[in-house]
Amino acid sequence: MNFAKISLEELACFVYQTLKIHDIDAVLVGGACVSIYSSNRYQSMDVNFATYVELKLIDKILGAFGFKRLGRCFTHAECPYVIDFVNPPITVGHEAIRKFETLKSASGMLQLLSPTDCVKDRLASFFHWNDKQALAQALLVAREHSIDKKISKIGLRRKDIQKN
Repeated sequence: MNFAKISLEELACFVYQTLKIHDIDAVLVGGACVSIYSSNRYQSMDVNFATYVELKLIDKILGAFGFKRLGRCFTHAECPYVIDFVNPPITVGHEAIRKFETLKSASGMLQLLSPTDCVKDRLASFFHWNDKQALAQALLVAREHSIDKKISKIGLRRKDIQKN
C-alpha cells in the first residue's frame, strides 16, 4: 500500500477492513466523515475511529504496516493522516448512536456515522464549544445529503443552546 499517496477515504477503508479481518468492530466518526460526505470540500487530516478493543491489539495490527503508536493515535512516516481511536460509546450530544452507514466504494467498505448523525455531531460541537468551523462542516454535509427531519433531536439541552 502506498501510504504517501493514500486518500483519507482509502485510509479509512484500509483501517476498517484491516481491523475487521481481525474481528474488530470500529466506526468512523468526526471530521473524516465530513470529508467523505462533503466530497473533500472539508479536508480532515485525521481519521477517528471508535472501538471497544484495547489499543495494544490495534498497535500490533497497524504496526505490521509501519504505523507507530503515540498515545491513542497512530502515525506512519509516509502517511499524511493520523489515525485516532476515541473512546466509545458513540454519542451525539446526549444521544447514543447505534445505527451506522456502510460505505461501499472503490476503496472498499467502511462503517461510519450516517450523514444525519454527522451533521448532528458537528452541530453539537458548534453548540457546546462555539466551534464555528463545525457549523460550516455541518452545512457542507447537509447541502449534499438528504438529512433526516429528526435532526432537531440531537440531545442538546436548552441551556446548551442558550449559552451561545
